[in-house]
Formats: sequence, structure tokens, C-alpha cells
Amino acid sequence: MKRQWKVMPVLLGLGLLVASCGNSKSSEGSEDAKEKEAGISDVVKGVSNLDNLSDGAKKLEDLQAKLKSEKPLSSEELKAFLPESLDGLKRTSYSGGSMYGAEVVSGEATYTVDNQKEIKVNIIDGAGETASAIVGLAQMGFMVDSEKITDTEIEKTGEFEGKRAKTTDSKGVEGSTAKSSEISYLEKDRYLITLRGNGYSLDELKGFLTKLNVSALK
Repeated sequence: MKRQWKVMPVLLGLGLLVASCGNSKSSEGSEDAKEKEAGISDVVKGVSNLDNLSDGAKKLEDLQAKLKSEKPLSSEELKAFLPESLDGLKRTSYSGGSMYGAEVVSGEATYTVDNQKEIKVNIIDGAGETASAIVGLAQMGFMVDSEKITDTEIEKTGEFEGKRAKTTDSKGVEGSTAKSSEISYLEKDRYLITLRGNGYSLDELKGFLTKLNVSALK
């Protein structure tokens, strides 16, 4: 159940590395204002081969610089995105604040049906120096199509419900492990959101995407 949350320290470590590299000053002039306003999705979609990879990396650096200046979500705003109920399911746990002592604001809530079924929602705000690097790295990963299939699990990265996302659909093992699923994607070019359904197939879990209160995210 906790597989997704174990990767967060890895993302944070990679983010710190990219953030430190991104602090170096460029001698080139400023980019066109329109280019700087482009979404992270548009930037990474433009990186189709090694020839324009460096250009895409420069644009991504500009976008990270923009996110660095943004103000992270407040505690109240986090709770608004992770309300007391989700599509009729009661919130049974909530945590929010800074991750690992760094200036990375995140929140997580669990919505329980019974002993066999629950939904976990996790959000990382990309505002701030370290967080912008983490979100940038995650989005770059979302833009690389991939697929891995085993007897019990299908893991894909690509287009999903109109978004670039990474999905996992586990059948489980009868009498041993319950089915589960997971969806990770970027919302509003800033927020890294992960839904995990224990006791839910991917087809069942995707119905909760439209129930998330994304209007609470500025």
C-alpha cells in the first residue's frame, strides 16, 4: 500500500540536484515573454529528439524559475483540496505540511470504504525552489511513453483521460493480495497529484479524477 509514498524521498533528492544546477546564471538574454508563459506540458512535448533536448531543458529551466517565485499553498488551501469527504467516502486520515524539512508543501488524505477498500490522494505543490525541480522531473517522466506488463500488473506512461500520466493496474492474487491501482499526473503545470486505490481497479479509480476539488488549487 505504501509503494508510491516510498519514491518521494528519491524525487526529493533528484529535485535538490536539479535545483542546485538551475541556480547558475545564464549570460544569454531573456526569453520571449510568451515562451516563459508556456506550460510545462508544452515544453516537454516539444522535446521529441536529442537535437532539441537542450532547448527543451532551457525552457524547462525558465518554467522552474517561474514556479520558484510562486507562493506555496496554505494549510487551509491544502485541506480544501483534500476535503472531509470524496464522492461520499469519509476522510479517515489527513497530513499536510513541508516534506522532509525542505520547503516542499505536500498533503495526503485517505478515504476509507471498509477494511478492504480505500482511496489515497497525495499532492505536492511545485511552488518554490526545490519543489519546482521535483515537479519538472516528474513531468519529464510523464512525457516518455512506456509500458510494462506482468501476469498480475500493467504499468503504463502516456495519454490517460486527456492527461499525460503514469498508471498502474494490479489484479492482485486471490486469497492473498487485493487488486489495486494508481494514477500520477500533473495538474495546472504545478501540482503533482497521485491517486491510489486499494481494492479498486484502474477503471474504477479513474472515476475519482473528476471528483477531485482542483478548483481549490490556484
